[in-house]
Amino acid sequence: EMKHRSKGGVVGAALATALILAVVMGTTLVSADISHGIGEQVAQPRSQRQAVQSSIEWMVATHQNDDGGYTSFSMGANQAPSDIGGTVEAMLVLSSGGYSPDVIAPNQEESPLNYLRLHAEELAQYAAADSGQNGKAIMALVAANQDPRDFEGIDLVAMLLERQSFAGHFDVSSAFSQSLAILALSAAHEPVAPESVDWLLEQQASDQPLTGSWDDGYGTLGNADATAMAIMALRSTGMTLENERLASAVEFLTTTRLDSGGWEYGAGFGENVNSTALVVQALSAVGLDFYSETADGASPMSVLLSWQGDSGAFQADYGDGRFDDFFATLQAIPAAAGKSFPIEGRYLAAREAAACLAAMQDPITGGWEQFPGFGVNAAGTSRALQAIAAVGDDPTSEQYSLPGINPVQALEALTPDYLVGAGGGSVGIVMQGVVAADGDVSNFAGLDLVLEMSGHLSGTGEYDDTSFGPFSHGEAMLGLISAGAAVDQSAVDWLVSAQEGGDWGGADSNGMALQVLGASGVFVNGAIERLAAMQELDGGWGYGAADPSSSSEAAQGLAAVGENPFSPFWSKVVSGTLTNAADAVIALQGENGCWPNLYGEGYDPFGTTDAILLLSLQPDWGTEHEIVVAELYSEEPVVTLTDDGTEQPGDASIDATSEEATAAPIEEATSESEPAPTAEPTAVPAAATPVPETPEQVSDVSATDAVPGNSEQAASSGISPAAIVLALLGLAAVGAGIYVKTKR
Repeated sequence: EMKHRSKGGVVGAALATALILAVVMGTTLVSADISHGIGEQVAQPRSQRQAVQSSIEWMVATHQNDDGGYTSFSMGANQAPSDIGGTVEAMLVLSSGGYSPDVIAPNQEESPLNYLRLHAEELAQYAAADSGQNGKAIMALVAANQDPRDFEGIDLVAMLLERQSFAGHFDVSSAFSQSLAILALSAAHEPVAPESVDWLLEQQASDQPLTGSWDDGYGTLGNADATAMAIMALRSTGMTLENERLASAVEFLTTTRLDSGGWEYGAGFGENVNSTALVVQALSAVGLDFYSETADGASPMSVLLSWQGDSGAFQADYGDGRFDDFFATLQAIPAAAGKSFPIEGRYLAAREAAACLAAMQDPITGGWEQFPGFGVNAAGTSRALQAIAAVGDDPTSEQYSLPGINPVQALEALTPDYLVGAGGGSVGIVMQGVVAADGDVSNFAGLDLVLEMSGHLSGTGEYDDTSFGPFSHGEAMLGLISAGAAVDQSAVDWLVSAQEGGDWGGADSNGMALQVLGASGVFVNGAIERLAAMQELDGGWGYGAADPSSSSEAAQGLAAVGENPFSPFWSKVVSGTLTNAADAVIALQGENGCWPNLYGEGYDPFGTTDAILLLSLQPDWGTEHEIVVAELYSEEPVVTLTDDGTEQPGDASIDATSEEATAAPIEEATSESEPAPTAEPTAVPAAATPVPETPEQVSDVSATDAVPGNSEQAASSGISPAAIVLALLGLAAVGAGIYVKTKR
């Protein structure tokens, strides 16, 4: 079974129930008139990816203080001292868009996470003052790929649990704060006590016309904000729309939608972006369609995006016209990304994978298999060492050691036999593991691995057999690079010459090549565009759908050349939600933390180690704003599948009797026209060559090129790309003997 970690339950059943519920209620989620009568009109809404990216860039450029922090209700950068509340909110926003709060953004002096590190005592005081604030801090740290149980020595999860009463509430007086506490525990993968859920449900209104709603704790009945937060909290515990209480909450929101298309804080307040954003997140949490346009109106997502101004900021309007607003922008961005709370972080997924990897360790040799069923060897053990080190653990620690042997000693014992008759790629794989464990490559298993590598270099510049592609050659070079050893220039030259139009033969090889060339300071025109064209509909890389290994190699390659593979630019819009390679890979993670073997029984150590390396990536901010490739950043209307696999616009056809969700509408990046042809891609020193700034400056690589994994090629054959994805996933599931569910 696939994991439903933060949302719980079977999403397919929830979607089916949601549509039935909508029919019974007689409500329409996607019909609205977005012509607001008050205030000036804004420009045509951006696409979701552009909306998220531009709003985050506005927030950072105009409101981040020099110390990396933010001010609650900020009036502008450095206008008032940073505080914990504003910084925590900003961290949640950055993470929802795929940007690390631990990275210094362009033109900034410090990062938000470092501000939090330097003010850890204030963070503890902030969390101790209020359970809602405690919960928000936990969610921000989880989303930022930090450990909420040990952040600068503070265990925020324990602090929150200590506040839990026998009655189930967390020393709170409002449903909003209780919801934050529940969401935080779900984010931290901490069980939520049934009493806590019961207390929240006890606060729910049961009398018409407020049935299903919650108040804000300050006298506003039928409050959309509190109701949306409660829905997300209940959903995070695994509750589905089959539960009447959750269904009634959703019904309250759908029936109180305004004619203008959005939602208001309470009756008579008028539409605002903050409430509309929280409701969009709640609809996303329960799997309702908040993103599809209809003939008679706009979707909730379109209404939300209509509140975005030309600057990128989301706007407020108190009756005198719209204006850019910091707080409105903070609350709108996660919704614009289609993401409900809690925002799932990669760190906890990687930690669970590392724990599962430890359970896969061979009890006799202390090593690991490289591929399931093929026996323990040095390659599998080296890869495990790299994964263990990537999550911040010591491979020689007790957690990974057996009586009389630790993983490094196991690798040392396995290496001599592994290298007999092997090429430079095998030497490079061993070197990477040795370096990850802080070992000495000049004296390992009685060998000088750098010297060993030099003996594998051919006269044409190859470290290994390249008959089936450059991957082994790349592994050899990465081994040398990881050890700080020199890579022969002829090997770099050979790698550059092996590409055609920026392609080395697939996402895996392309990602590997970019890792090597990025470390070598070499830029190949067209390589990034080619990898973008190979990206699958689900946000990852693979062969028809994301797989951990291809996605990991591609993402590591992008990070090596300065890209952020988790940013909006490198995300696909799947069912209204920005989905990147990490999201796609986490969706495949097994309940035990490992990734299933798609070609047989059990779990796959190769895919698991690759997934850990992907999830542990901490890329820079990214240079996508410098790569203006319109063909790769445009978006089609939403496409769904009918029962017979044909495409049609509009809502997804869902079989209410099935636990499986049908194909999710996917917003696909495509090209409307071919870019002007340019010279053949060439390799040049990265420092001497600026990143292309216009479509005319990039190579003749577009999203419509027939390359592996290109959906346009499939579409031109008359076969739906999404149908191919579903077919491949179905075949893989049958072959693995697993029952695949959808994970939101």
